Amino acid sequence: MQALFIITFILSIQFLPAQTADLDPEKWAVELSKKDRSAYANVDSLTMKLDQLDSIKSFQFLDVLAEKGRSKGDHFKALFNCLKARIIYNKCYYEFYRVGKTPLNVDSIKRELIKLCSPAIDIAYRSEDDMLVAFVSYTYAIVIISFGEIGLTVMYAKNGIDLYEKLSYPVQPQYYQFLAELLYRVREYNECIRYGKKAILAWQGLPNEFKSFTVSCMNTVALGYHRQQVYDSAFIFYNQAFDLAKQINNTVWVGIVSGNMGQVFYAQGKYDTAYALLKRDFNASKAKGYFDNAGHSLQWAARTNLALGNKASALAEVREAFQLLKQWPDANYLRNTHYTATQIFRELGNYDSAFYYNNLWSRINDSLEKVVATSSLAISKAKLNDETSRYNIQNLNKEKRSQLLLRNIIIASIIILFLVILLAVNRQRLRQKLRTEKAEQEKLLMEQEVTSAKDQLKMFTENLVEKTNLIEKLESQAKGKQATSEQQEIISELSRQTILTEEDWNKFKSLFEKIHPGFFINLQEKVSDITVAELRMAALTRLHLSTNQIASILGISANSVYKTKQRLRQRLNIDAEASIEEAIAKM
Repeated sequence: MQALFIITFILSIQFLPAQTADLDPEKWAVELSKKDRSAYANVDSLTMKLDQLDSIKSFQFLDVLAEKGRSKGDHFKALFNCLKARIIYNKCYYEFYRVGKTPLNVDSIKRELIKLCSPAIDIAYRSEDDMLVAFVSYTYAIVIISFGEIGLTVMYAKNGIDLYEKLSYPVQPQYYQFLAELLYRVREYNECIRYGKKAILAWQGLPNEFKSFTVSCMNTVALGYHRQQVYDSAFIFYNQAFDLAKQINNTVWVGIVSGNMGQVFYAQGKYDTAYALLKRDFNASKAKGYFDNAGHSLQWAARTNLALGNKASALAEVREAFQLLKQWPDANYLRNTHYTATQIFRELGNYDSAFYYNNLWSRINDSLEKVVATSSLAISKAKLNDETSRYNIQNLNKEKRSQLLLRNIIIASIIILFLVILLAVNRQRLRQKLRTEKAEQEKLLMEQEVTSAKDQLKMFTENLVEKTNLIEKLESQAKGKQATSEQQEIISELSRQTILTEEDWNKFKSLFEKIHPGFFINLQEKVSDITVAELRMAALTRLHLSTNQIASILGISANSVYKTKQRLRQRLNIDAEASIEEAIAKM
């Protein structure tokens, strides 16, 4: 339960109000072409000035500035592109966060921002100026986050901040907090903790109006420990955040931190303590209009009530949680609420409702897990592309210097020959190093994809078995009674979902082949006329599922599973005394 205000927070701190006077394009073209650290402060200053103008005047100024700086070189171009990217974002897309109005041309805005930032990054790398690389990288991170590019954002934000630290350039506390919260979202909890602690230190000593940000950082660090089940360390930071929130009389953060501690107590089985803290969070958030956090706290309270045996109260609370989340939707909070609703209806014996909410949970969970997995892979790919660009640019620079050196000492044939040989060897080493690192990165990506496929296959299989169990319970309830036409329709529909349909089979087969490539081809080569039913039986047997599990997934009897396995044994010429599972696993 954390108020993620990454975008609005970063922009509200970085783009403070300023006077709009002193907008001379000639002067600013000179200021932005400087290669000392004052140039970066000038970009910030000019951004604040333009932010106070209307869009037409801002972009008119930028057009004139671009013309005045045309001959100022690449350094000016890189900083100008960063400036323009910030203004485009601020004028066109930031309105979504200020007034809740989504721009109609989101895709074109994204393309324009990438068109500005990509050349700026190339210039920065080519310049071999770490300060310029840091500034451009962090600018790219803060404007691309709004378009769901989590992988790129994490990579460029971390690159920028790490280079600032390397150069002993003061890093603003909101930069650390921005990165810490991003790392929490992609489940890099140790790195989240590391940068969160730096943010806490950076906020200390600032005026009282910034103390709520310190509370947020402490909460983020505590969450990093919390998700790793390091509860002692989590409580240290939760308690610090709670005390500071009380000191500044911030009731919302008092509630949020209380709710997070309540989750820990729930995990430890201390339900009475957990319930009191979760209700405090609910009441505080609802009173201030934070309906998403209020709904999430209330569904945790409902889950706690269920653990205490208060089923009716739990049901009432989870229904209210759904109403609150309708006012302020959040996918993560909805996923948890659907899970809680599933558990409550299962305990109440209302299996049709349990099945309904379990399906909703499954769909949202699959979508959110895919985002996390994709973001992790995106980070790896971005790092690979980034390093490839670095090496290519370094090679280009070395070749230019080599040509200049060869031209200057052309009369010294022995030295020329020595330099050519030396450069050739170095170039070969660099290429070999690049190939080796690229191969290692690609291998890591393949391993991550296989791991993701295994997890999805496991969730897919468990979901089918869970559906079957719910159907059996529903049919058991209806057994011996005259079922209504509505109940008969539900049972019929559930039965159709339990059986492994062609769509289910194709999805299952796709996941299976990622883990066991060539499995189906090998079987078809051994038995050219093998049936689809036998292929399915072989695949489920390869997963070491029990007879009852296979029967549930395929919608057939255990006896039919046994007969199909016997027929498969004969078709594959497996000895009667040999284990069919082990024989199929070796194929």
